[in-house]
Amino acid sequence: MDIRGAVDAAVPTNIIAAKAAEVRANQVNWQSYLQGQMISAEDCEFIKKFEVAHSEEKQTILTNEGHQCAKTFLNLMAHISKEQTVQYILTLIDDTLQENHQRVNIFFDYAKKTKNTAWSYFLPMLNRQDLFTVHMVSQGPRHDSPIFVEKTGN
Repeated sequence: MDIRGAVDAAVPTNIIAAKAAEVRANQVNWQSYLQGQMISAEDCEFIKKFEVAHSEEKQTILTNEGHQCAKTFLNLMAHISKEQTVQYILTLIDDTLQENHQRVNIFFDYAKKTKNTAWSYFLPMLNRQDLFTVHMVSQGPRHDSPIFVEKTGN
């Protein structure tokens, strides 16, 4: 690959990808959310472990702690209102699903265990004012978004 190809591969190709890269670069101070009693110690511990894990480690975490992963992501979405942090959470969810689209099942399984639908956790996010947040929640068919794809069992 020549230098132009390397630069093209490293540069986001659209505004959403650029924003997602910017969001990923932000460091969230989970400890401050814990100290402010906005998140539980369990969620704080899990998210801190998960966000630094590499792909293989994430797969192991999701295999062993899928229920906790869904619970933590959904709790964070529900209890944190700071837009920058919500964007980070949604980008982390999207990255997780992009690595393996079958991971969407952790949200369906969690919703089933809590007698909800996966949609019920994400739909309220569509009312937010930030367009990036709304986009991340409502991504269409190119992703196995937990909001819009019914579990087919395939």
